[in-house]
Amino acid sequence: MKKNYYLEKLYNSNKSFIAYKVEGGYDLFTDFSEKIYINKKNIKNFLKKIEKIKKKNKFLDLYIGFFGYEILCNLQNIKLPKQKSLNFPKGIFYKPETKIQIRKNITIKSINAIGRYT
Repeated sequence: MKKNYYLEKLYNSNKSFIAYKVEGGYDLFTDFSEKIYINKKNIKNFLKKIEKIKKKNKFLDLYIGFFGYEILCNLQNIKLPKQKSLNFPKGIFYKPETKIQIRKNITIKSINAIGRYT
């Protein structure tokens, strides 16, 4: 399958992707197998899970996301005054299964078979 065709199919699909600017181009992450909402109850387990992944150092064993202000303050034991809830996640992380490196030449690495976009 031509690499440009792969990108075109991704762009025209309903699949989510995250683009990250790196030196010399972009990395695109897609085919997310997990979506984890972070809160006070699961933050410690999530951090332990990340630590285990770092030790394995396998291909695409990573999560992409963010910690919200409230979670970061909790991790630093900073007390926040009660605030009105905006129903915005305290943090959210996704686990990509495919990474596309866009440079002068495009490289596609995937845990899944290449070309599954229909």
